[in-house]
Amino acid sequence: MHRTCGHCGIVFERERGYFMMSVFVGYVMCFFVVIPVMVGLYLTIRPSMNGYLIGAVVALVLAIPLIFHYARVVWLHLDELMDPRPNPPT
Repeated sequence: MHRTCGHCGIVFERERGYFMMSVFVGYVMCFFVVIPVMVGLYLTIRPSMNGYLIGAVVALVLAIPLIFHYARVVWLHLDELMDPRPNPPT
């Protein structure tokens, strides 16, 4: 990830450990991937417990690259919404 915005020059990381909250955001995003898969499996084929586990693992392996990237983006937007930064000097 770039240190600053290429358009406006704002520094993304406000302090050390700033993106640790994006781990929680990623966890929530994983939840919203796994639950529909589990419900879909239940409503269609009703697999054994191992089938649910395999379905969840496959869904997460496919979704993790997107979740990793977008969890930071979502966290940046949520943080900016809650605590806006002053405009950077021009």
